[in-house]
Amino acid sequence: MNVPCIRPARIQSIAGIAWIAVAIALQAADLPAAERSIPDPARSQPRAAIRRLSRREHEHTLRDLLDLPGLDVREMLPEDGRAHGFDKSADGLELSAVHIAGCRAAAETAIAMATASSATPPAAESIRLLPGGQEFFKLALVEGDAVFLRDGSYDTQALPIIREALPHKLSYYEQAGLFPYRHSVGVFRRQAVDDHFALQFSEFKTAQPGRYRLRLSIWSFLWDKGRVLPQDKPEVATLHAGDRLIATCDAPSLTPTTHEIDAWLNLGDQLLFTAASIPPARVYQRPGRAAEYTGPGVALDHLEIEGPLQDRWPPAGHVRIHGGAAAPRTVDVKQTLTTFLARAFRRPATAAEVARSTALVSRRQKQGDPLPKAMRLAAQAALSSPEFLFIGGPPGPLDDWNLASRLSYFLWDSMPDDPLLAIAARGRLRDPEVLHSQVDRMLDDPRSQRFIDHFLDEWLDLREIDLTTPDSTLYPEYSPYLRDSMLAETRAFFGELIAEDLPVTTLVDADFAMLNQRLAEHYGLTGGRGLATADGKPVVGSAIRRVPLPAGSHRGGLLAQGSVLKVTSNGTVTSPVKRGAWLLREILDSPPEPPPPNIPAVDADVRGRITIREQLAAHSADAACAACHDAIDPPGFALECFDVIGGWRDHYRVLAPDRIEGTGAGEGPAVDTFARLEDGTECADSEGLRRWLAADPRRLARSLARQLIVYATGADIAPADRGELDRIVDRSADSNYGVRTLIHEVVSSRLVLQQ
Repeated sequence: MNVPCIRPARIQSIAGIAWIAVAIALQAADLPAAERSIPDPARSQPRAAIRRLSRREHEHTLRDLLDLPGLDVREMLPEDGRAHGFDKSADGLELSAVHIAGCRAAAETAIAMATASSATPPAAESIRLLPGGQEFFKLALVEGDAVFLRDGSYDTQALPIIREALPHKLSYYEQAGLFPYRHSVGVFRRQAVDDHFALQFSEFKTAQPGRYRLRLSIWSFLWDKGRVLPQDKPEVATLHAGDRLIATCDAPSLTPTTHEIDAWLNLGDQLLFTAASIPPARVYQRPGRAAEYTGPGVALDHLEIEGPLQDRWPPAGHVRIHGGAAAPRTVDVKQTLTTFLARAFRRPATAAEVARSTALVSRRQKQGDPLPKAMRLAAQAALSSPEFLFIGGPPGPLDDWNLASRLSYFLWDSMPDDPLLAIAARGRLRDPEVLHSQVDRMLDDPRSQRFIDHFLDEWLDLREIDLTTPDSTLYPEYSPYLRDSMLAETRAFFGELIAEDLPVTTLVDADFAMLNQRLAEHYGLTGGRGLATADGKPVVGSAIRRVPLPAGSHRGGLLAQGSVLKVTSNGTVTSPVKRGAWLLREILDSPPEPPPPNIPAVDADVRGRITIREQLAAHSADAACAACHDAIDPPGFALECFDVIGGWRDHYRVLAPDRIEGTGAGEGPAVDTFARLEDGTECADSEGLRRWLAADPRRLARSLARQLIVYATGADIAPADRGELDRIVDRSADSNYGVRTLIHEVVSSRLVLQQ
């Protein structure tokens, strides 16, 4: 069946979408033509536009439906289009045969993972991995990027401290009995952004997907040419499963500490250890190697892995598909499918839907398929159907079922849970008090972190943080750990605004920051033993916590956060144009006009021969360019005090004049942050810009409310909706436009309660 790509903007009704999706889904289920019952779109009544699930929502829904918290199927689904700033907008979510094929593959994978393969659970195994038994750790040890440690000192009985390249290959030392080394390994090197150094646990690969318990024993030290000395602060190590970060752990000085981690591991996952907080020193390239090196290290004693662990057997997902036992011989097919379809479709299944699924099971059994396989095929057909893939409803007020889905895909990026569906079943969800309490419950639930992550990825463009890599010569301090800390800061900051219902002005002008030790160091906020937190303790370790900012701090609010400053830069240089346009678009909801065609971008000269202000002055001499740049550039200039990774600067970093082709960086021209904003206001720096933005809280609230509405509904604000948007903002004024209040007012508005 050849189905073309259909763009939502060209679809006039649900029927047009449903016809295509049902045809493909029923063909996938291998139903005979007489049983396919494909609706004729020409005879269907026009309905309001609906949208399909984004691939992030699709994955979360399968996870929650089948109780598979670590299911990884997102890459099976095509990239989503974006419209109005979000990948949840109906206008950007096209439908094609490729999408449906991806949905089928995702459903098949999820169902297979959820289905128990035996009547009894697989036995949980326990394994202890020593770093000295892993291939990549061995290589680091013989090259001098790691050292043999025993009882808190260098193990001279293993091998003399590496001073130069050893005369033999690794295999020689393995055969000589040096490996597997059965004590601790101290690591001096982490993976840099421009190399492939990776300490994998090569002896382990997940054979059974599921939940595992990991115990990691680590500590830190200062290595001084063979001596193991104490550190004045902890270091940080991370564990990854494939590309997924599963743990960030503190390594206290000379104090072995065991971290217990519950993690979901997928089939074939390998674990990667990184001494995340230390510099990317290539000790093997230095004269004298480890014998002459002085610097921090992270010691790894062992990693214990236990699992897969089962809370129940058969698993919850298996029960939902098969109705009971791990190897069922008889099942109440109709009842099981009725319950499964109701969960998958997020509303009671119709008699016709249940009949179609039971007919599929019956037919497959007559063809010789065992009952479990027939049930899996029915579930796969349901998870490829438009009832699962699309959300929305007919024009007018949403019924309770569609409202439950709108709420859950807004605040959880996933399907409604049982309490929300139970309220919908009683027809109580539209009751203002009930609706308010449910929104509070959902915001307080850990699943709301999905909303925070996804909303900020789209609204603030945080999804683009890895599109550019800072030049390692100019910014050697940049690391994956710093990047992860930046993202964690912004997410924790927005979460704090929601939890405490802080005024919307806090977005741009806050008297606190969400920091860990690495960020406090990066922002220059440490002093003495560290910057005191609200409870009087210094900022030490990897945990993000709320920290009051000292008077006169350059930090506070989104515009001073590394993640935002990183995504609004061009990798190696900052651009007032990019930052100014971003601020107008995302913070003030006043997007500038796109540049005329064939106008080249203006980037700073990394050699420091001409400043970006001088370049833009020349560029804006053209009246056609000046009209836009008069609004765009000033906010960007006010933010020039922050470099491409969010560090404070008084001068630009440039390639050292005498080492243009080498590895050095030098001090360039002074940074000029003076800005005359479009309304004539003059500000000397970023603090002045923050005060100017905070002086108009209603404008900030209206902009945020619009972003929330588009994210919640999948549709842009139409001219007829502007009055309702103003009413949302007006109703939140008494809370100083509190961010949590704004969310409540958005949910209770006509724009969310109606299709």
